Amino acid sequence: MFVIDNVSAVISVYGGALPIAFLMAITFAIFGIFVVLKRMVFIGVTLSEVAACGVAFALIHELPPFMGAALFCLVVVAILAYPYELSKLPRDTVLGTIFIFASGMAILLVAGSGFGLEKVKAILYGNLLFASTGDVATICAVMIPALLALLIFFRPILYSFLDRESALSLGINVWRYELLFFIFLGLTVAAASRIAGVMLVFCYLVVPSATALLLSRNMVPGILLACFFALFTTMLGVMTSYQADLPPNQLIAVISCCFFVFAMIHNHIRNRWSQARAAIVSVTLSLLLVWGLSTLTVTGETASPALPPASQSALSEISEPAASSSAQVLLTEENCELPHDWPTIVADVEKIATQSPAEAAEKAREALKLNPPLFFAEHLNEIIAQHAE
Repeated sequence: MFVIDNVSAVISVYGGALPIAFLMAITFAIFGIFVVLKRMVFIGVTLSEVAACGVAFALIHELPPFMGAALFCLVVVAILAYPYELSKLPRDTVLGTIFIFASGMAILLVAGSGFGLEKVKAILYGNLLFASTGDVATICAVMIPALLALLIFFRPILYSFLDRESALSLGINVWRYELLFFIFLGLTVAAASRIAGVMLVFCYLVVPSATALLLSRNMVPGILLACFFALFTTMLGVMTSYQADLPPNQLIAVISCCFFVFAMIHNHIRNRWSQARAAIVSVTLSLLLVWGLSTLTVTGETASPALPPASQSALSEISEPAASSSAQVLLTEENCELPHDWPTIVADVEKIATQSPAEAAEKAREALKLNPPLFFAEHLNEIIAQHAE
């Protein structure tokens, strides 16, 4: 099966993005249980959009992306921490207003920034292949403490979210624990926003948790199921992305929604027929989905197993006669001046392109000879097409 056959190749291509994707999946799945139980699903997409706006603001002002995203998310968290249950204004109304403002402002910021299309897409939609060493450090530094805090204060946070009045009668400071939860939620969304994007963050916060709660009525099994679905759909999405040359973030979101539909079908059959029949149908549908994903390939290409499909196409497009290639300075594993941190390589080439387009095209050709991952190969090939003489 393709999940087993390509695992080593996927690990070599995605590198540090895989453990970060798994950490994000687990963190957001656990936080998502509380979000779904609190009936505040819209907060996920709102914070994601606010984080994207903060990333755009930070890039325009040459600040670290996490700084901008965290600042914007914490401001929104402070607004949402107000006890709207005591007022006539529903919290969803405030969330909707913030979402509309952040969506419009993010577009306005990137529209006037002069960013290329790929940079705009990276800000708004993210891509796991963009995970750099800095992203790994930032996400670990934020999400691991957030998970520990959620574990330490699990019971009072759970009481505060499930039954506010009973928690108050027990002497629990509900406002304090809700604020703590929202602060960590905002920071985790800010940390993941650059590589996960709005769609994947929202998906992780809602879909695995909703799927798990459809299948389990107990809290702890529900959390474990949510983590399982988040991890499983992430692995399927990444494997299919490698094999079929498709965007990983969108694949993970679509596959997660498929399992949510299977869970709804399982619930319907279980209530009308029996638990055994429901299990057979849901497992069959899941296996059919995995089989369907395993049959996806790159249309019109015959890919060598040693290279990702996009890398092969990019290399074939820049192949030159032997006479001219012999005059070029080749980058090899021994004399490569660029580190194998592909987001940094692409960023350096883009920076060179603003001053010397011809040199940038040459650098992009040299980098492509190192067989970069598929997304970066396509991006380097676009730089060559734009700036080659």
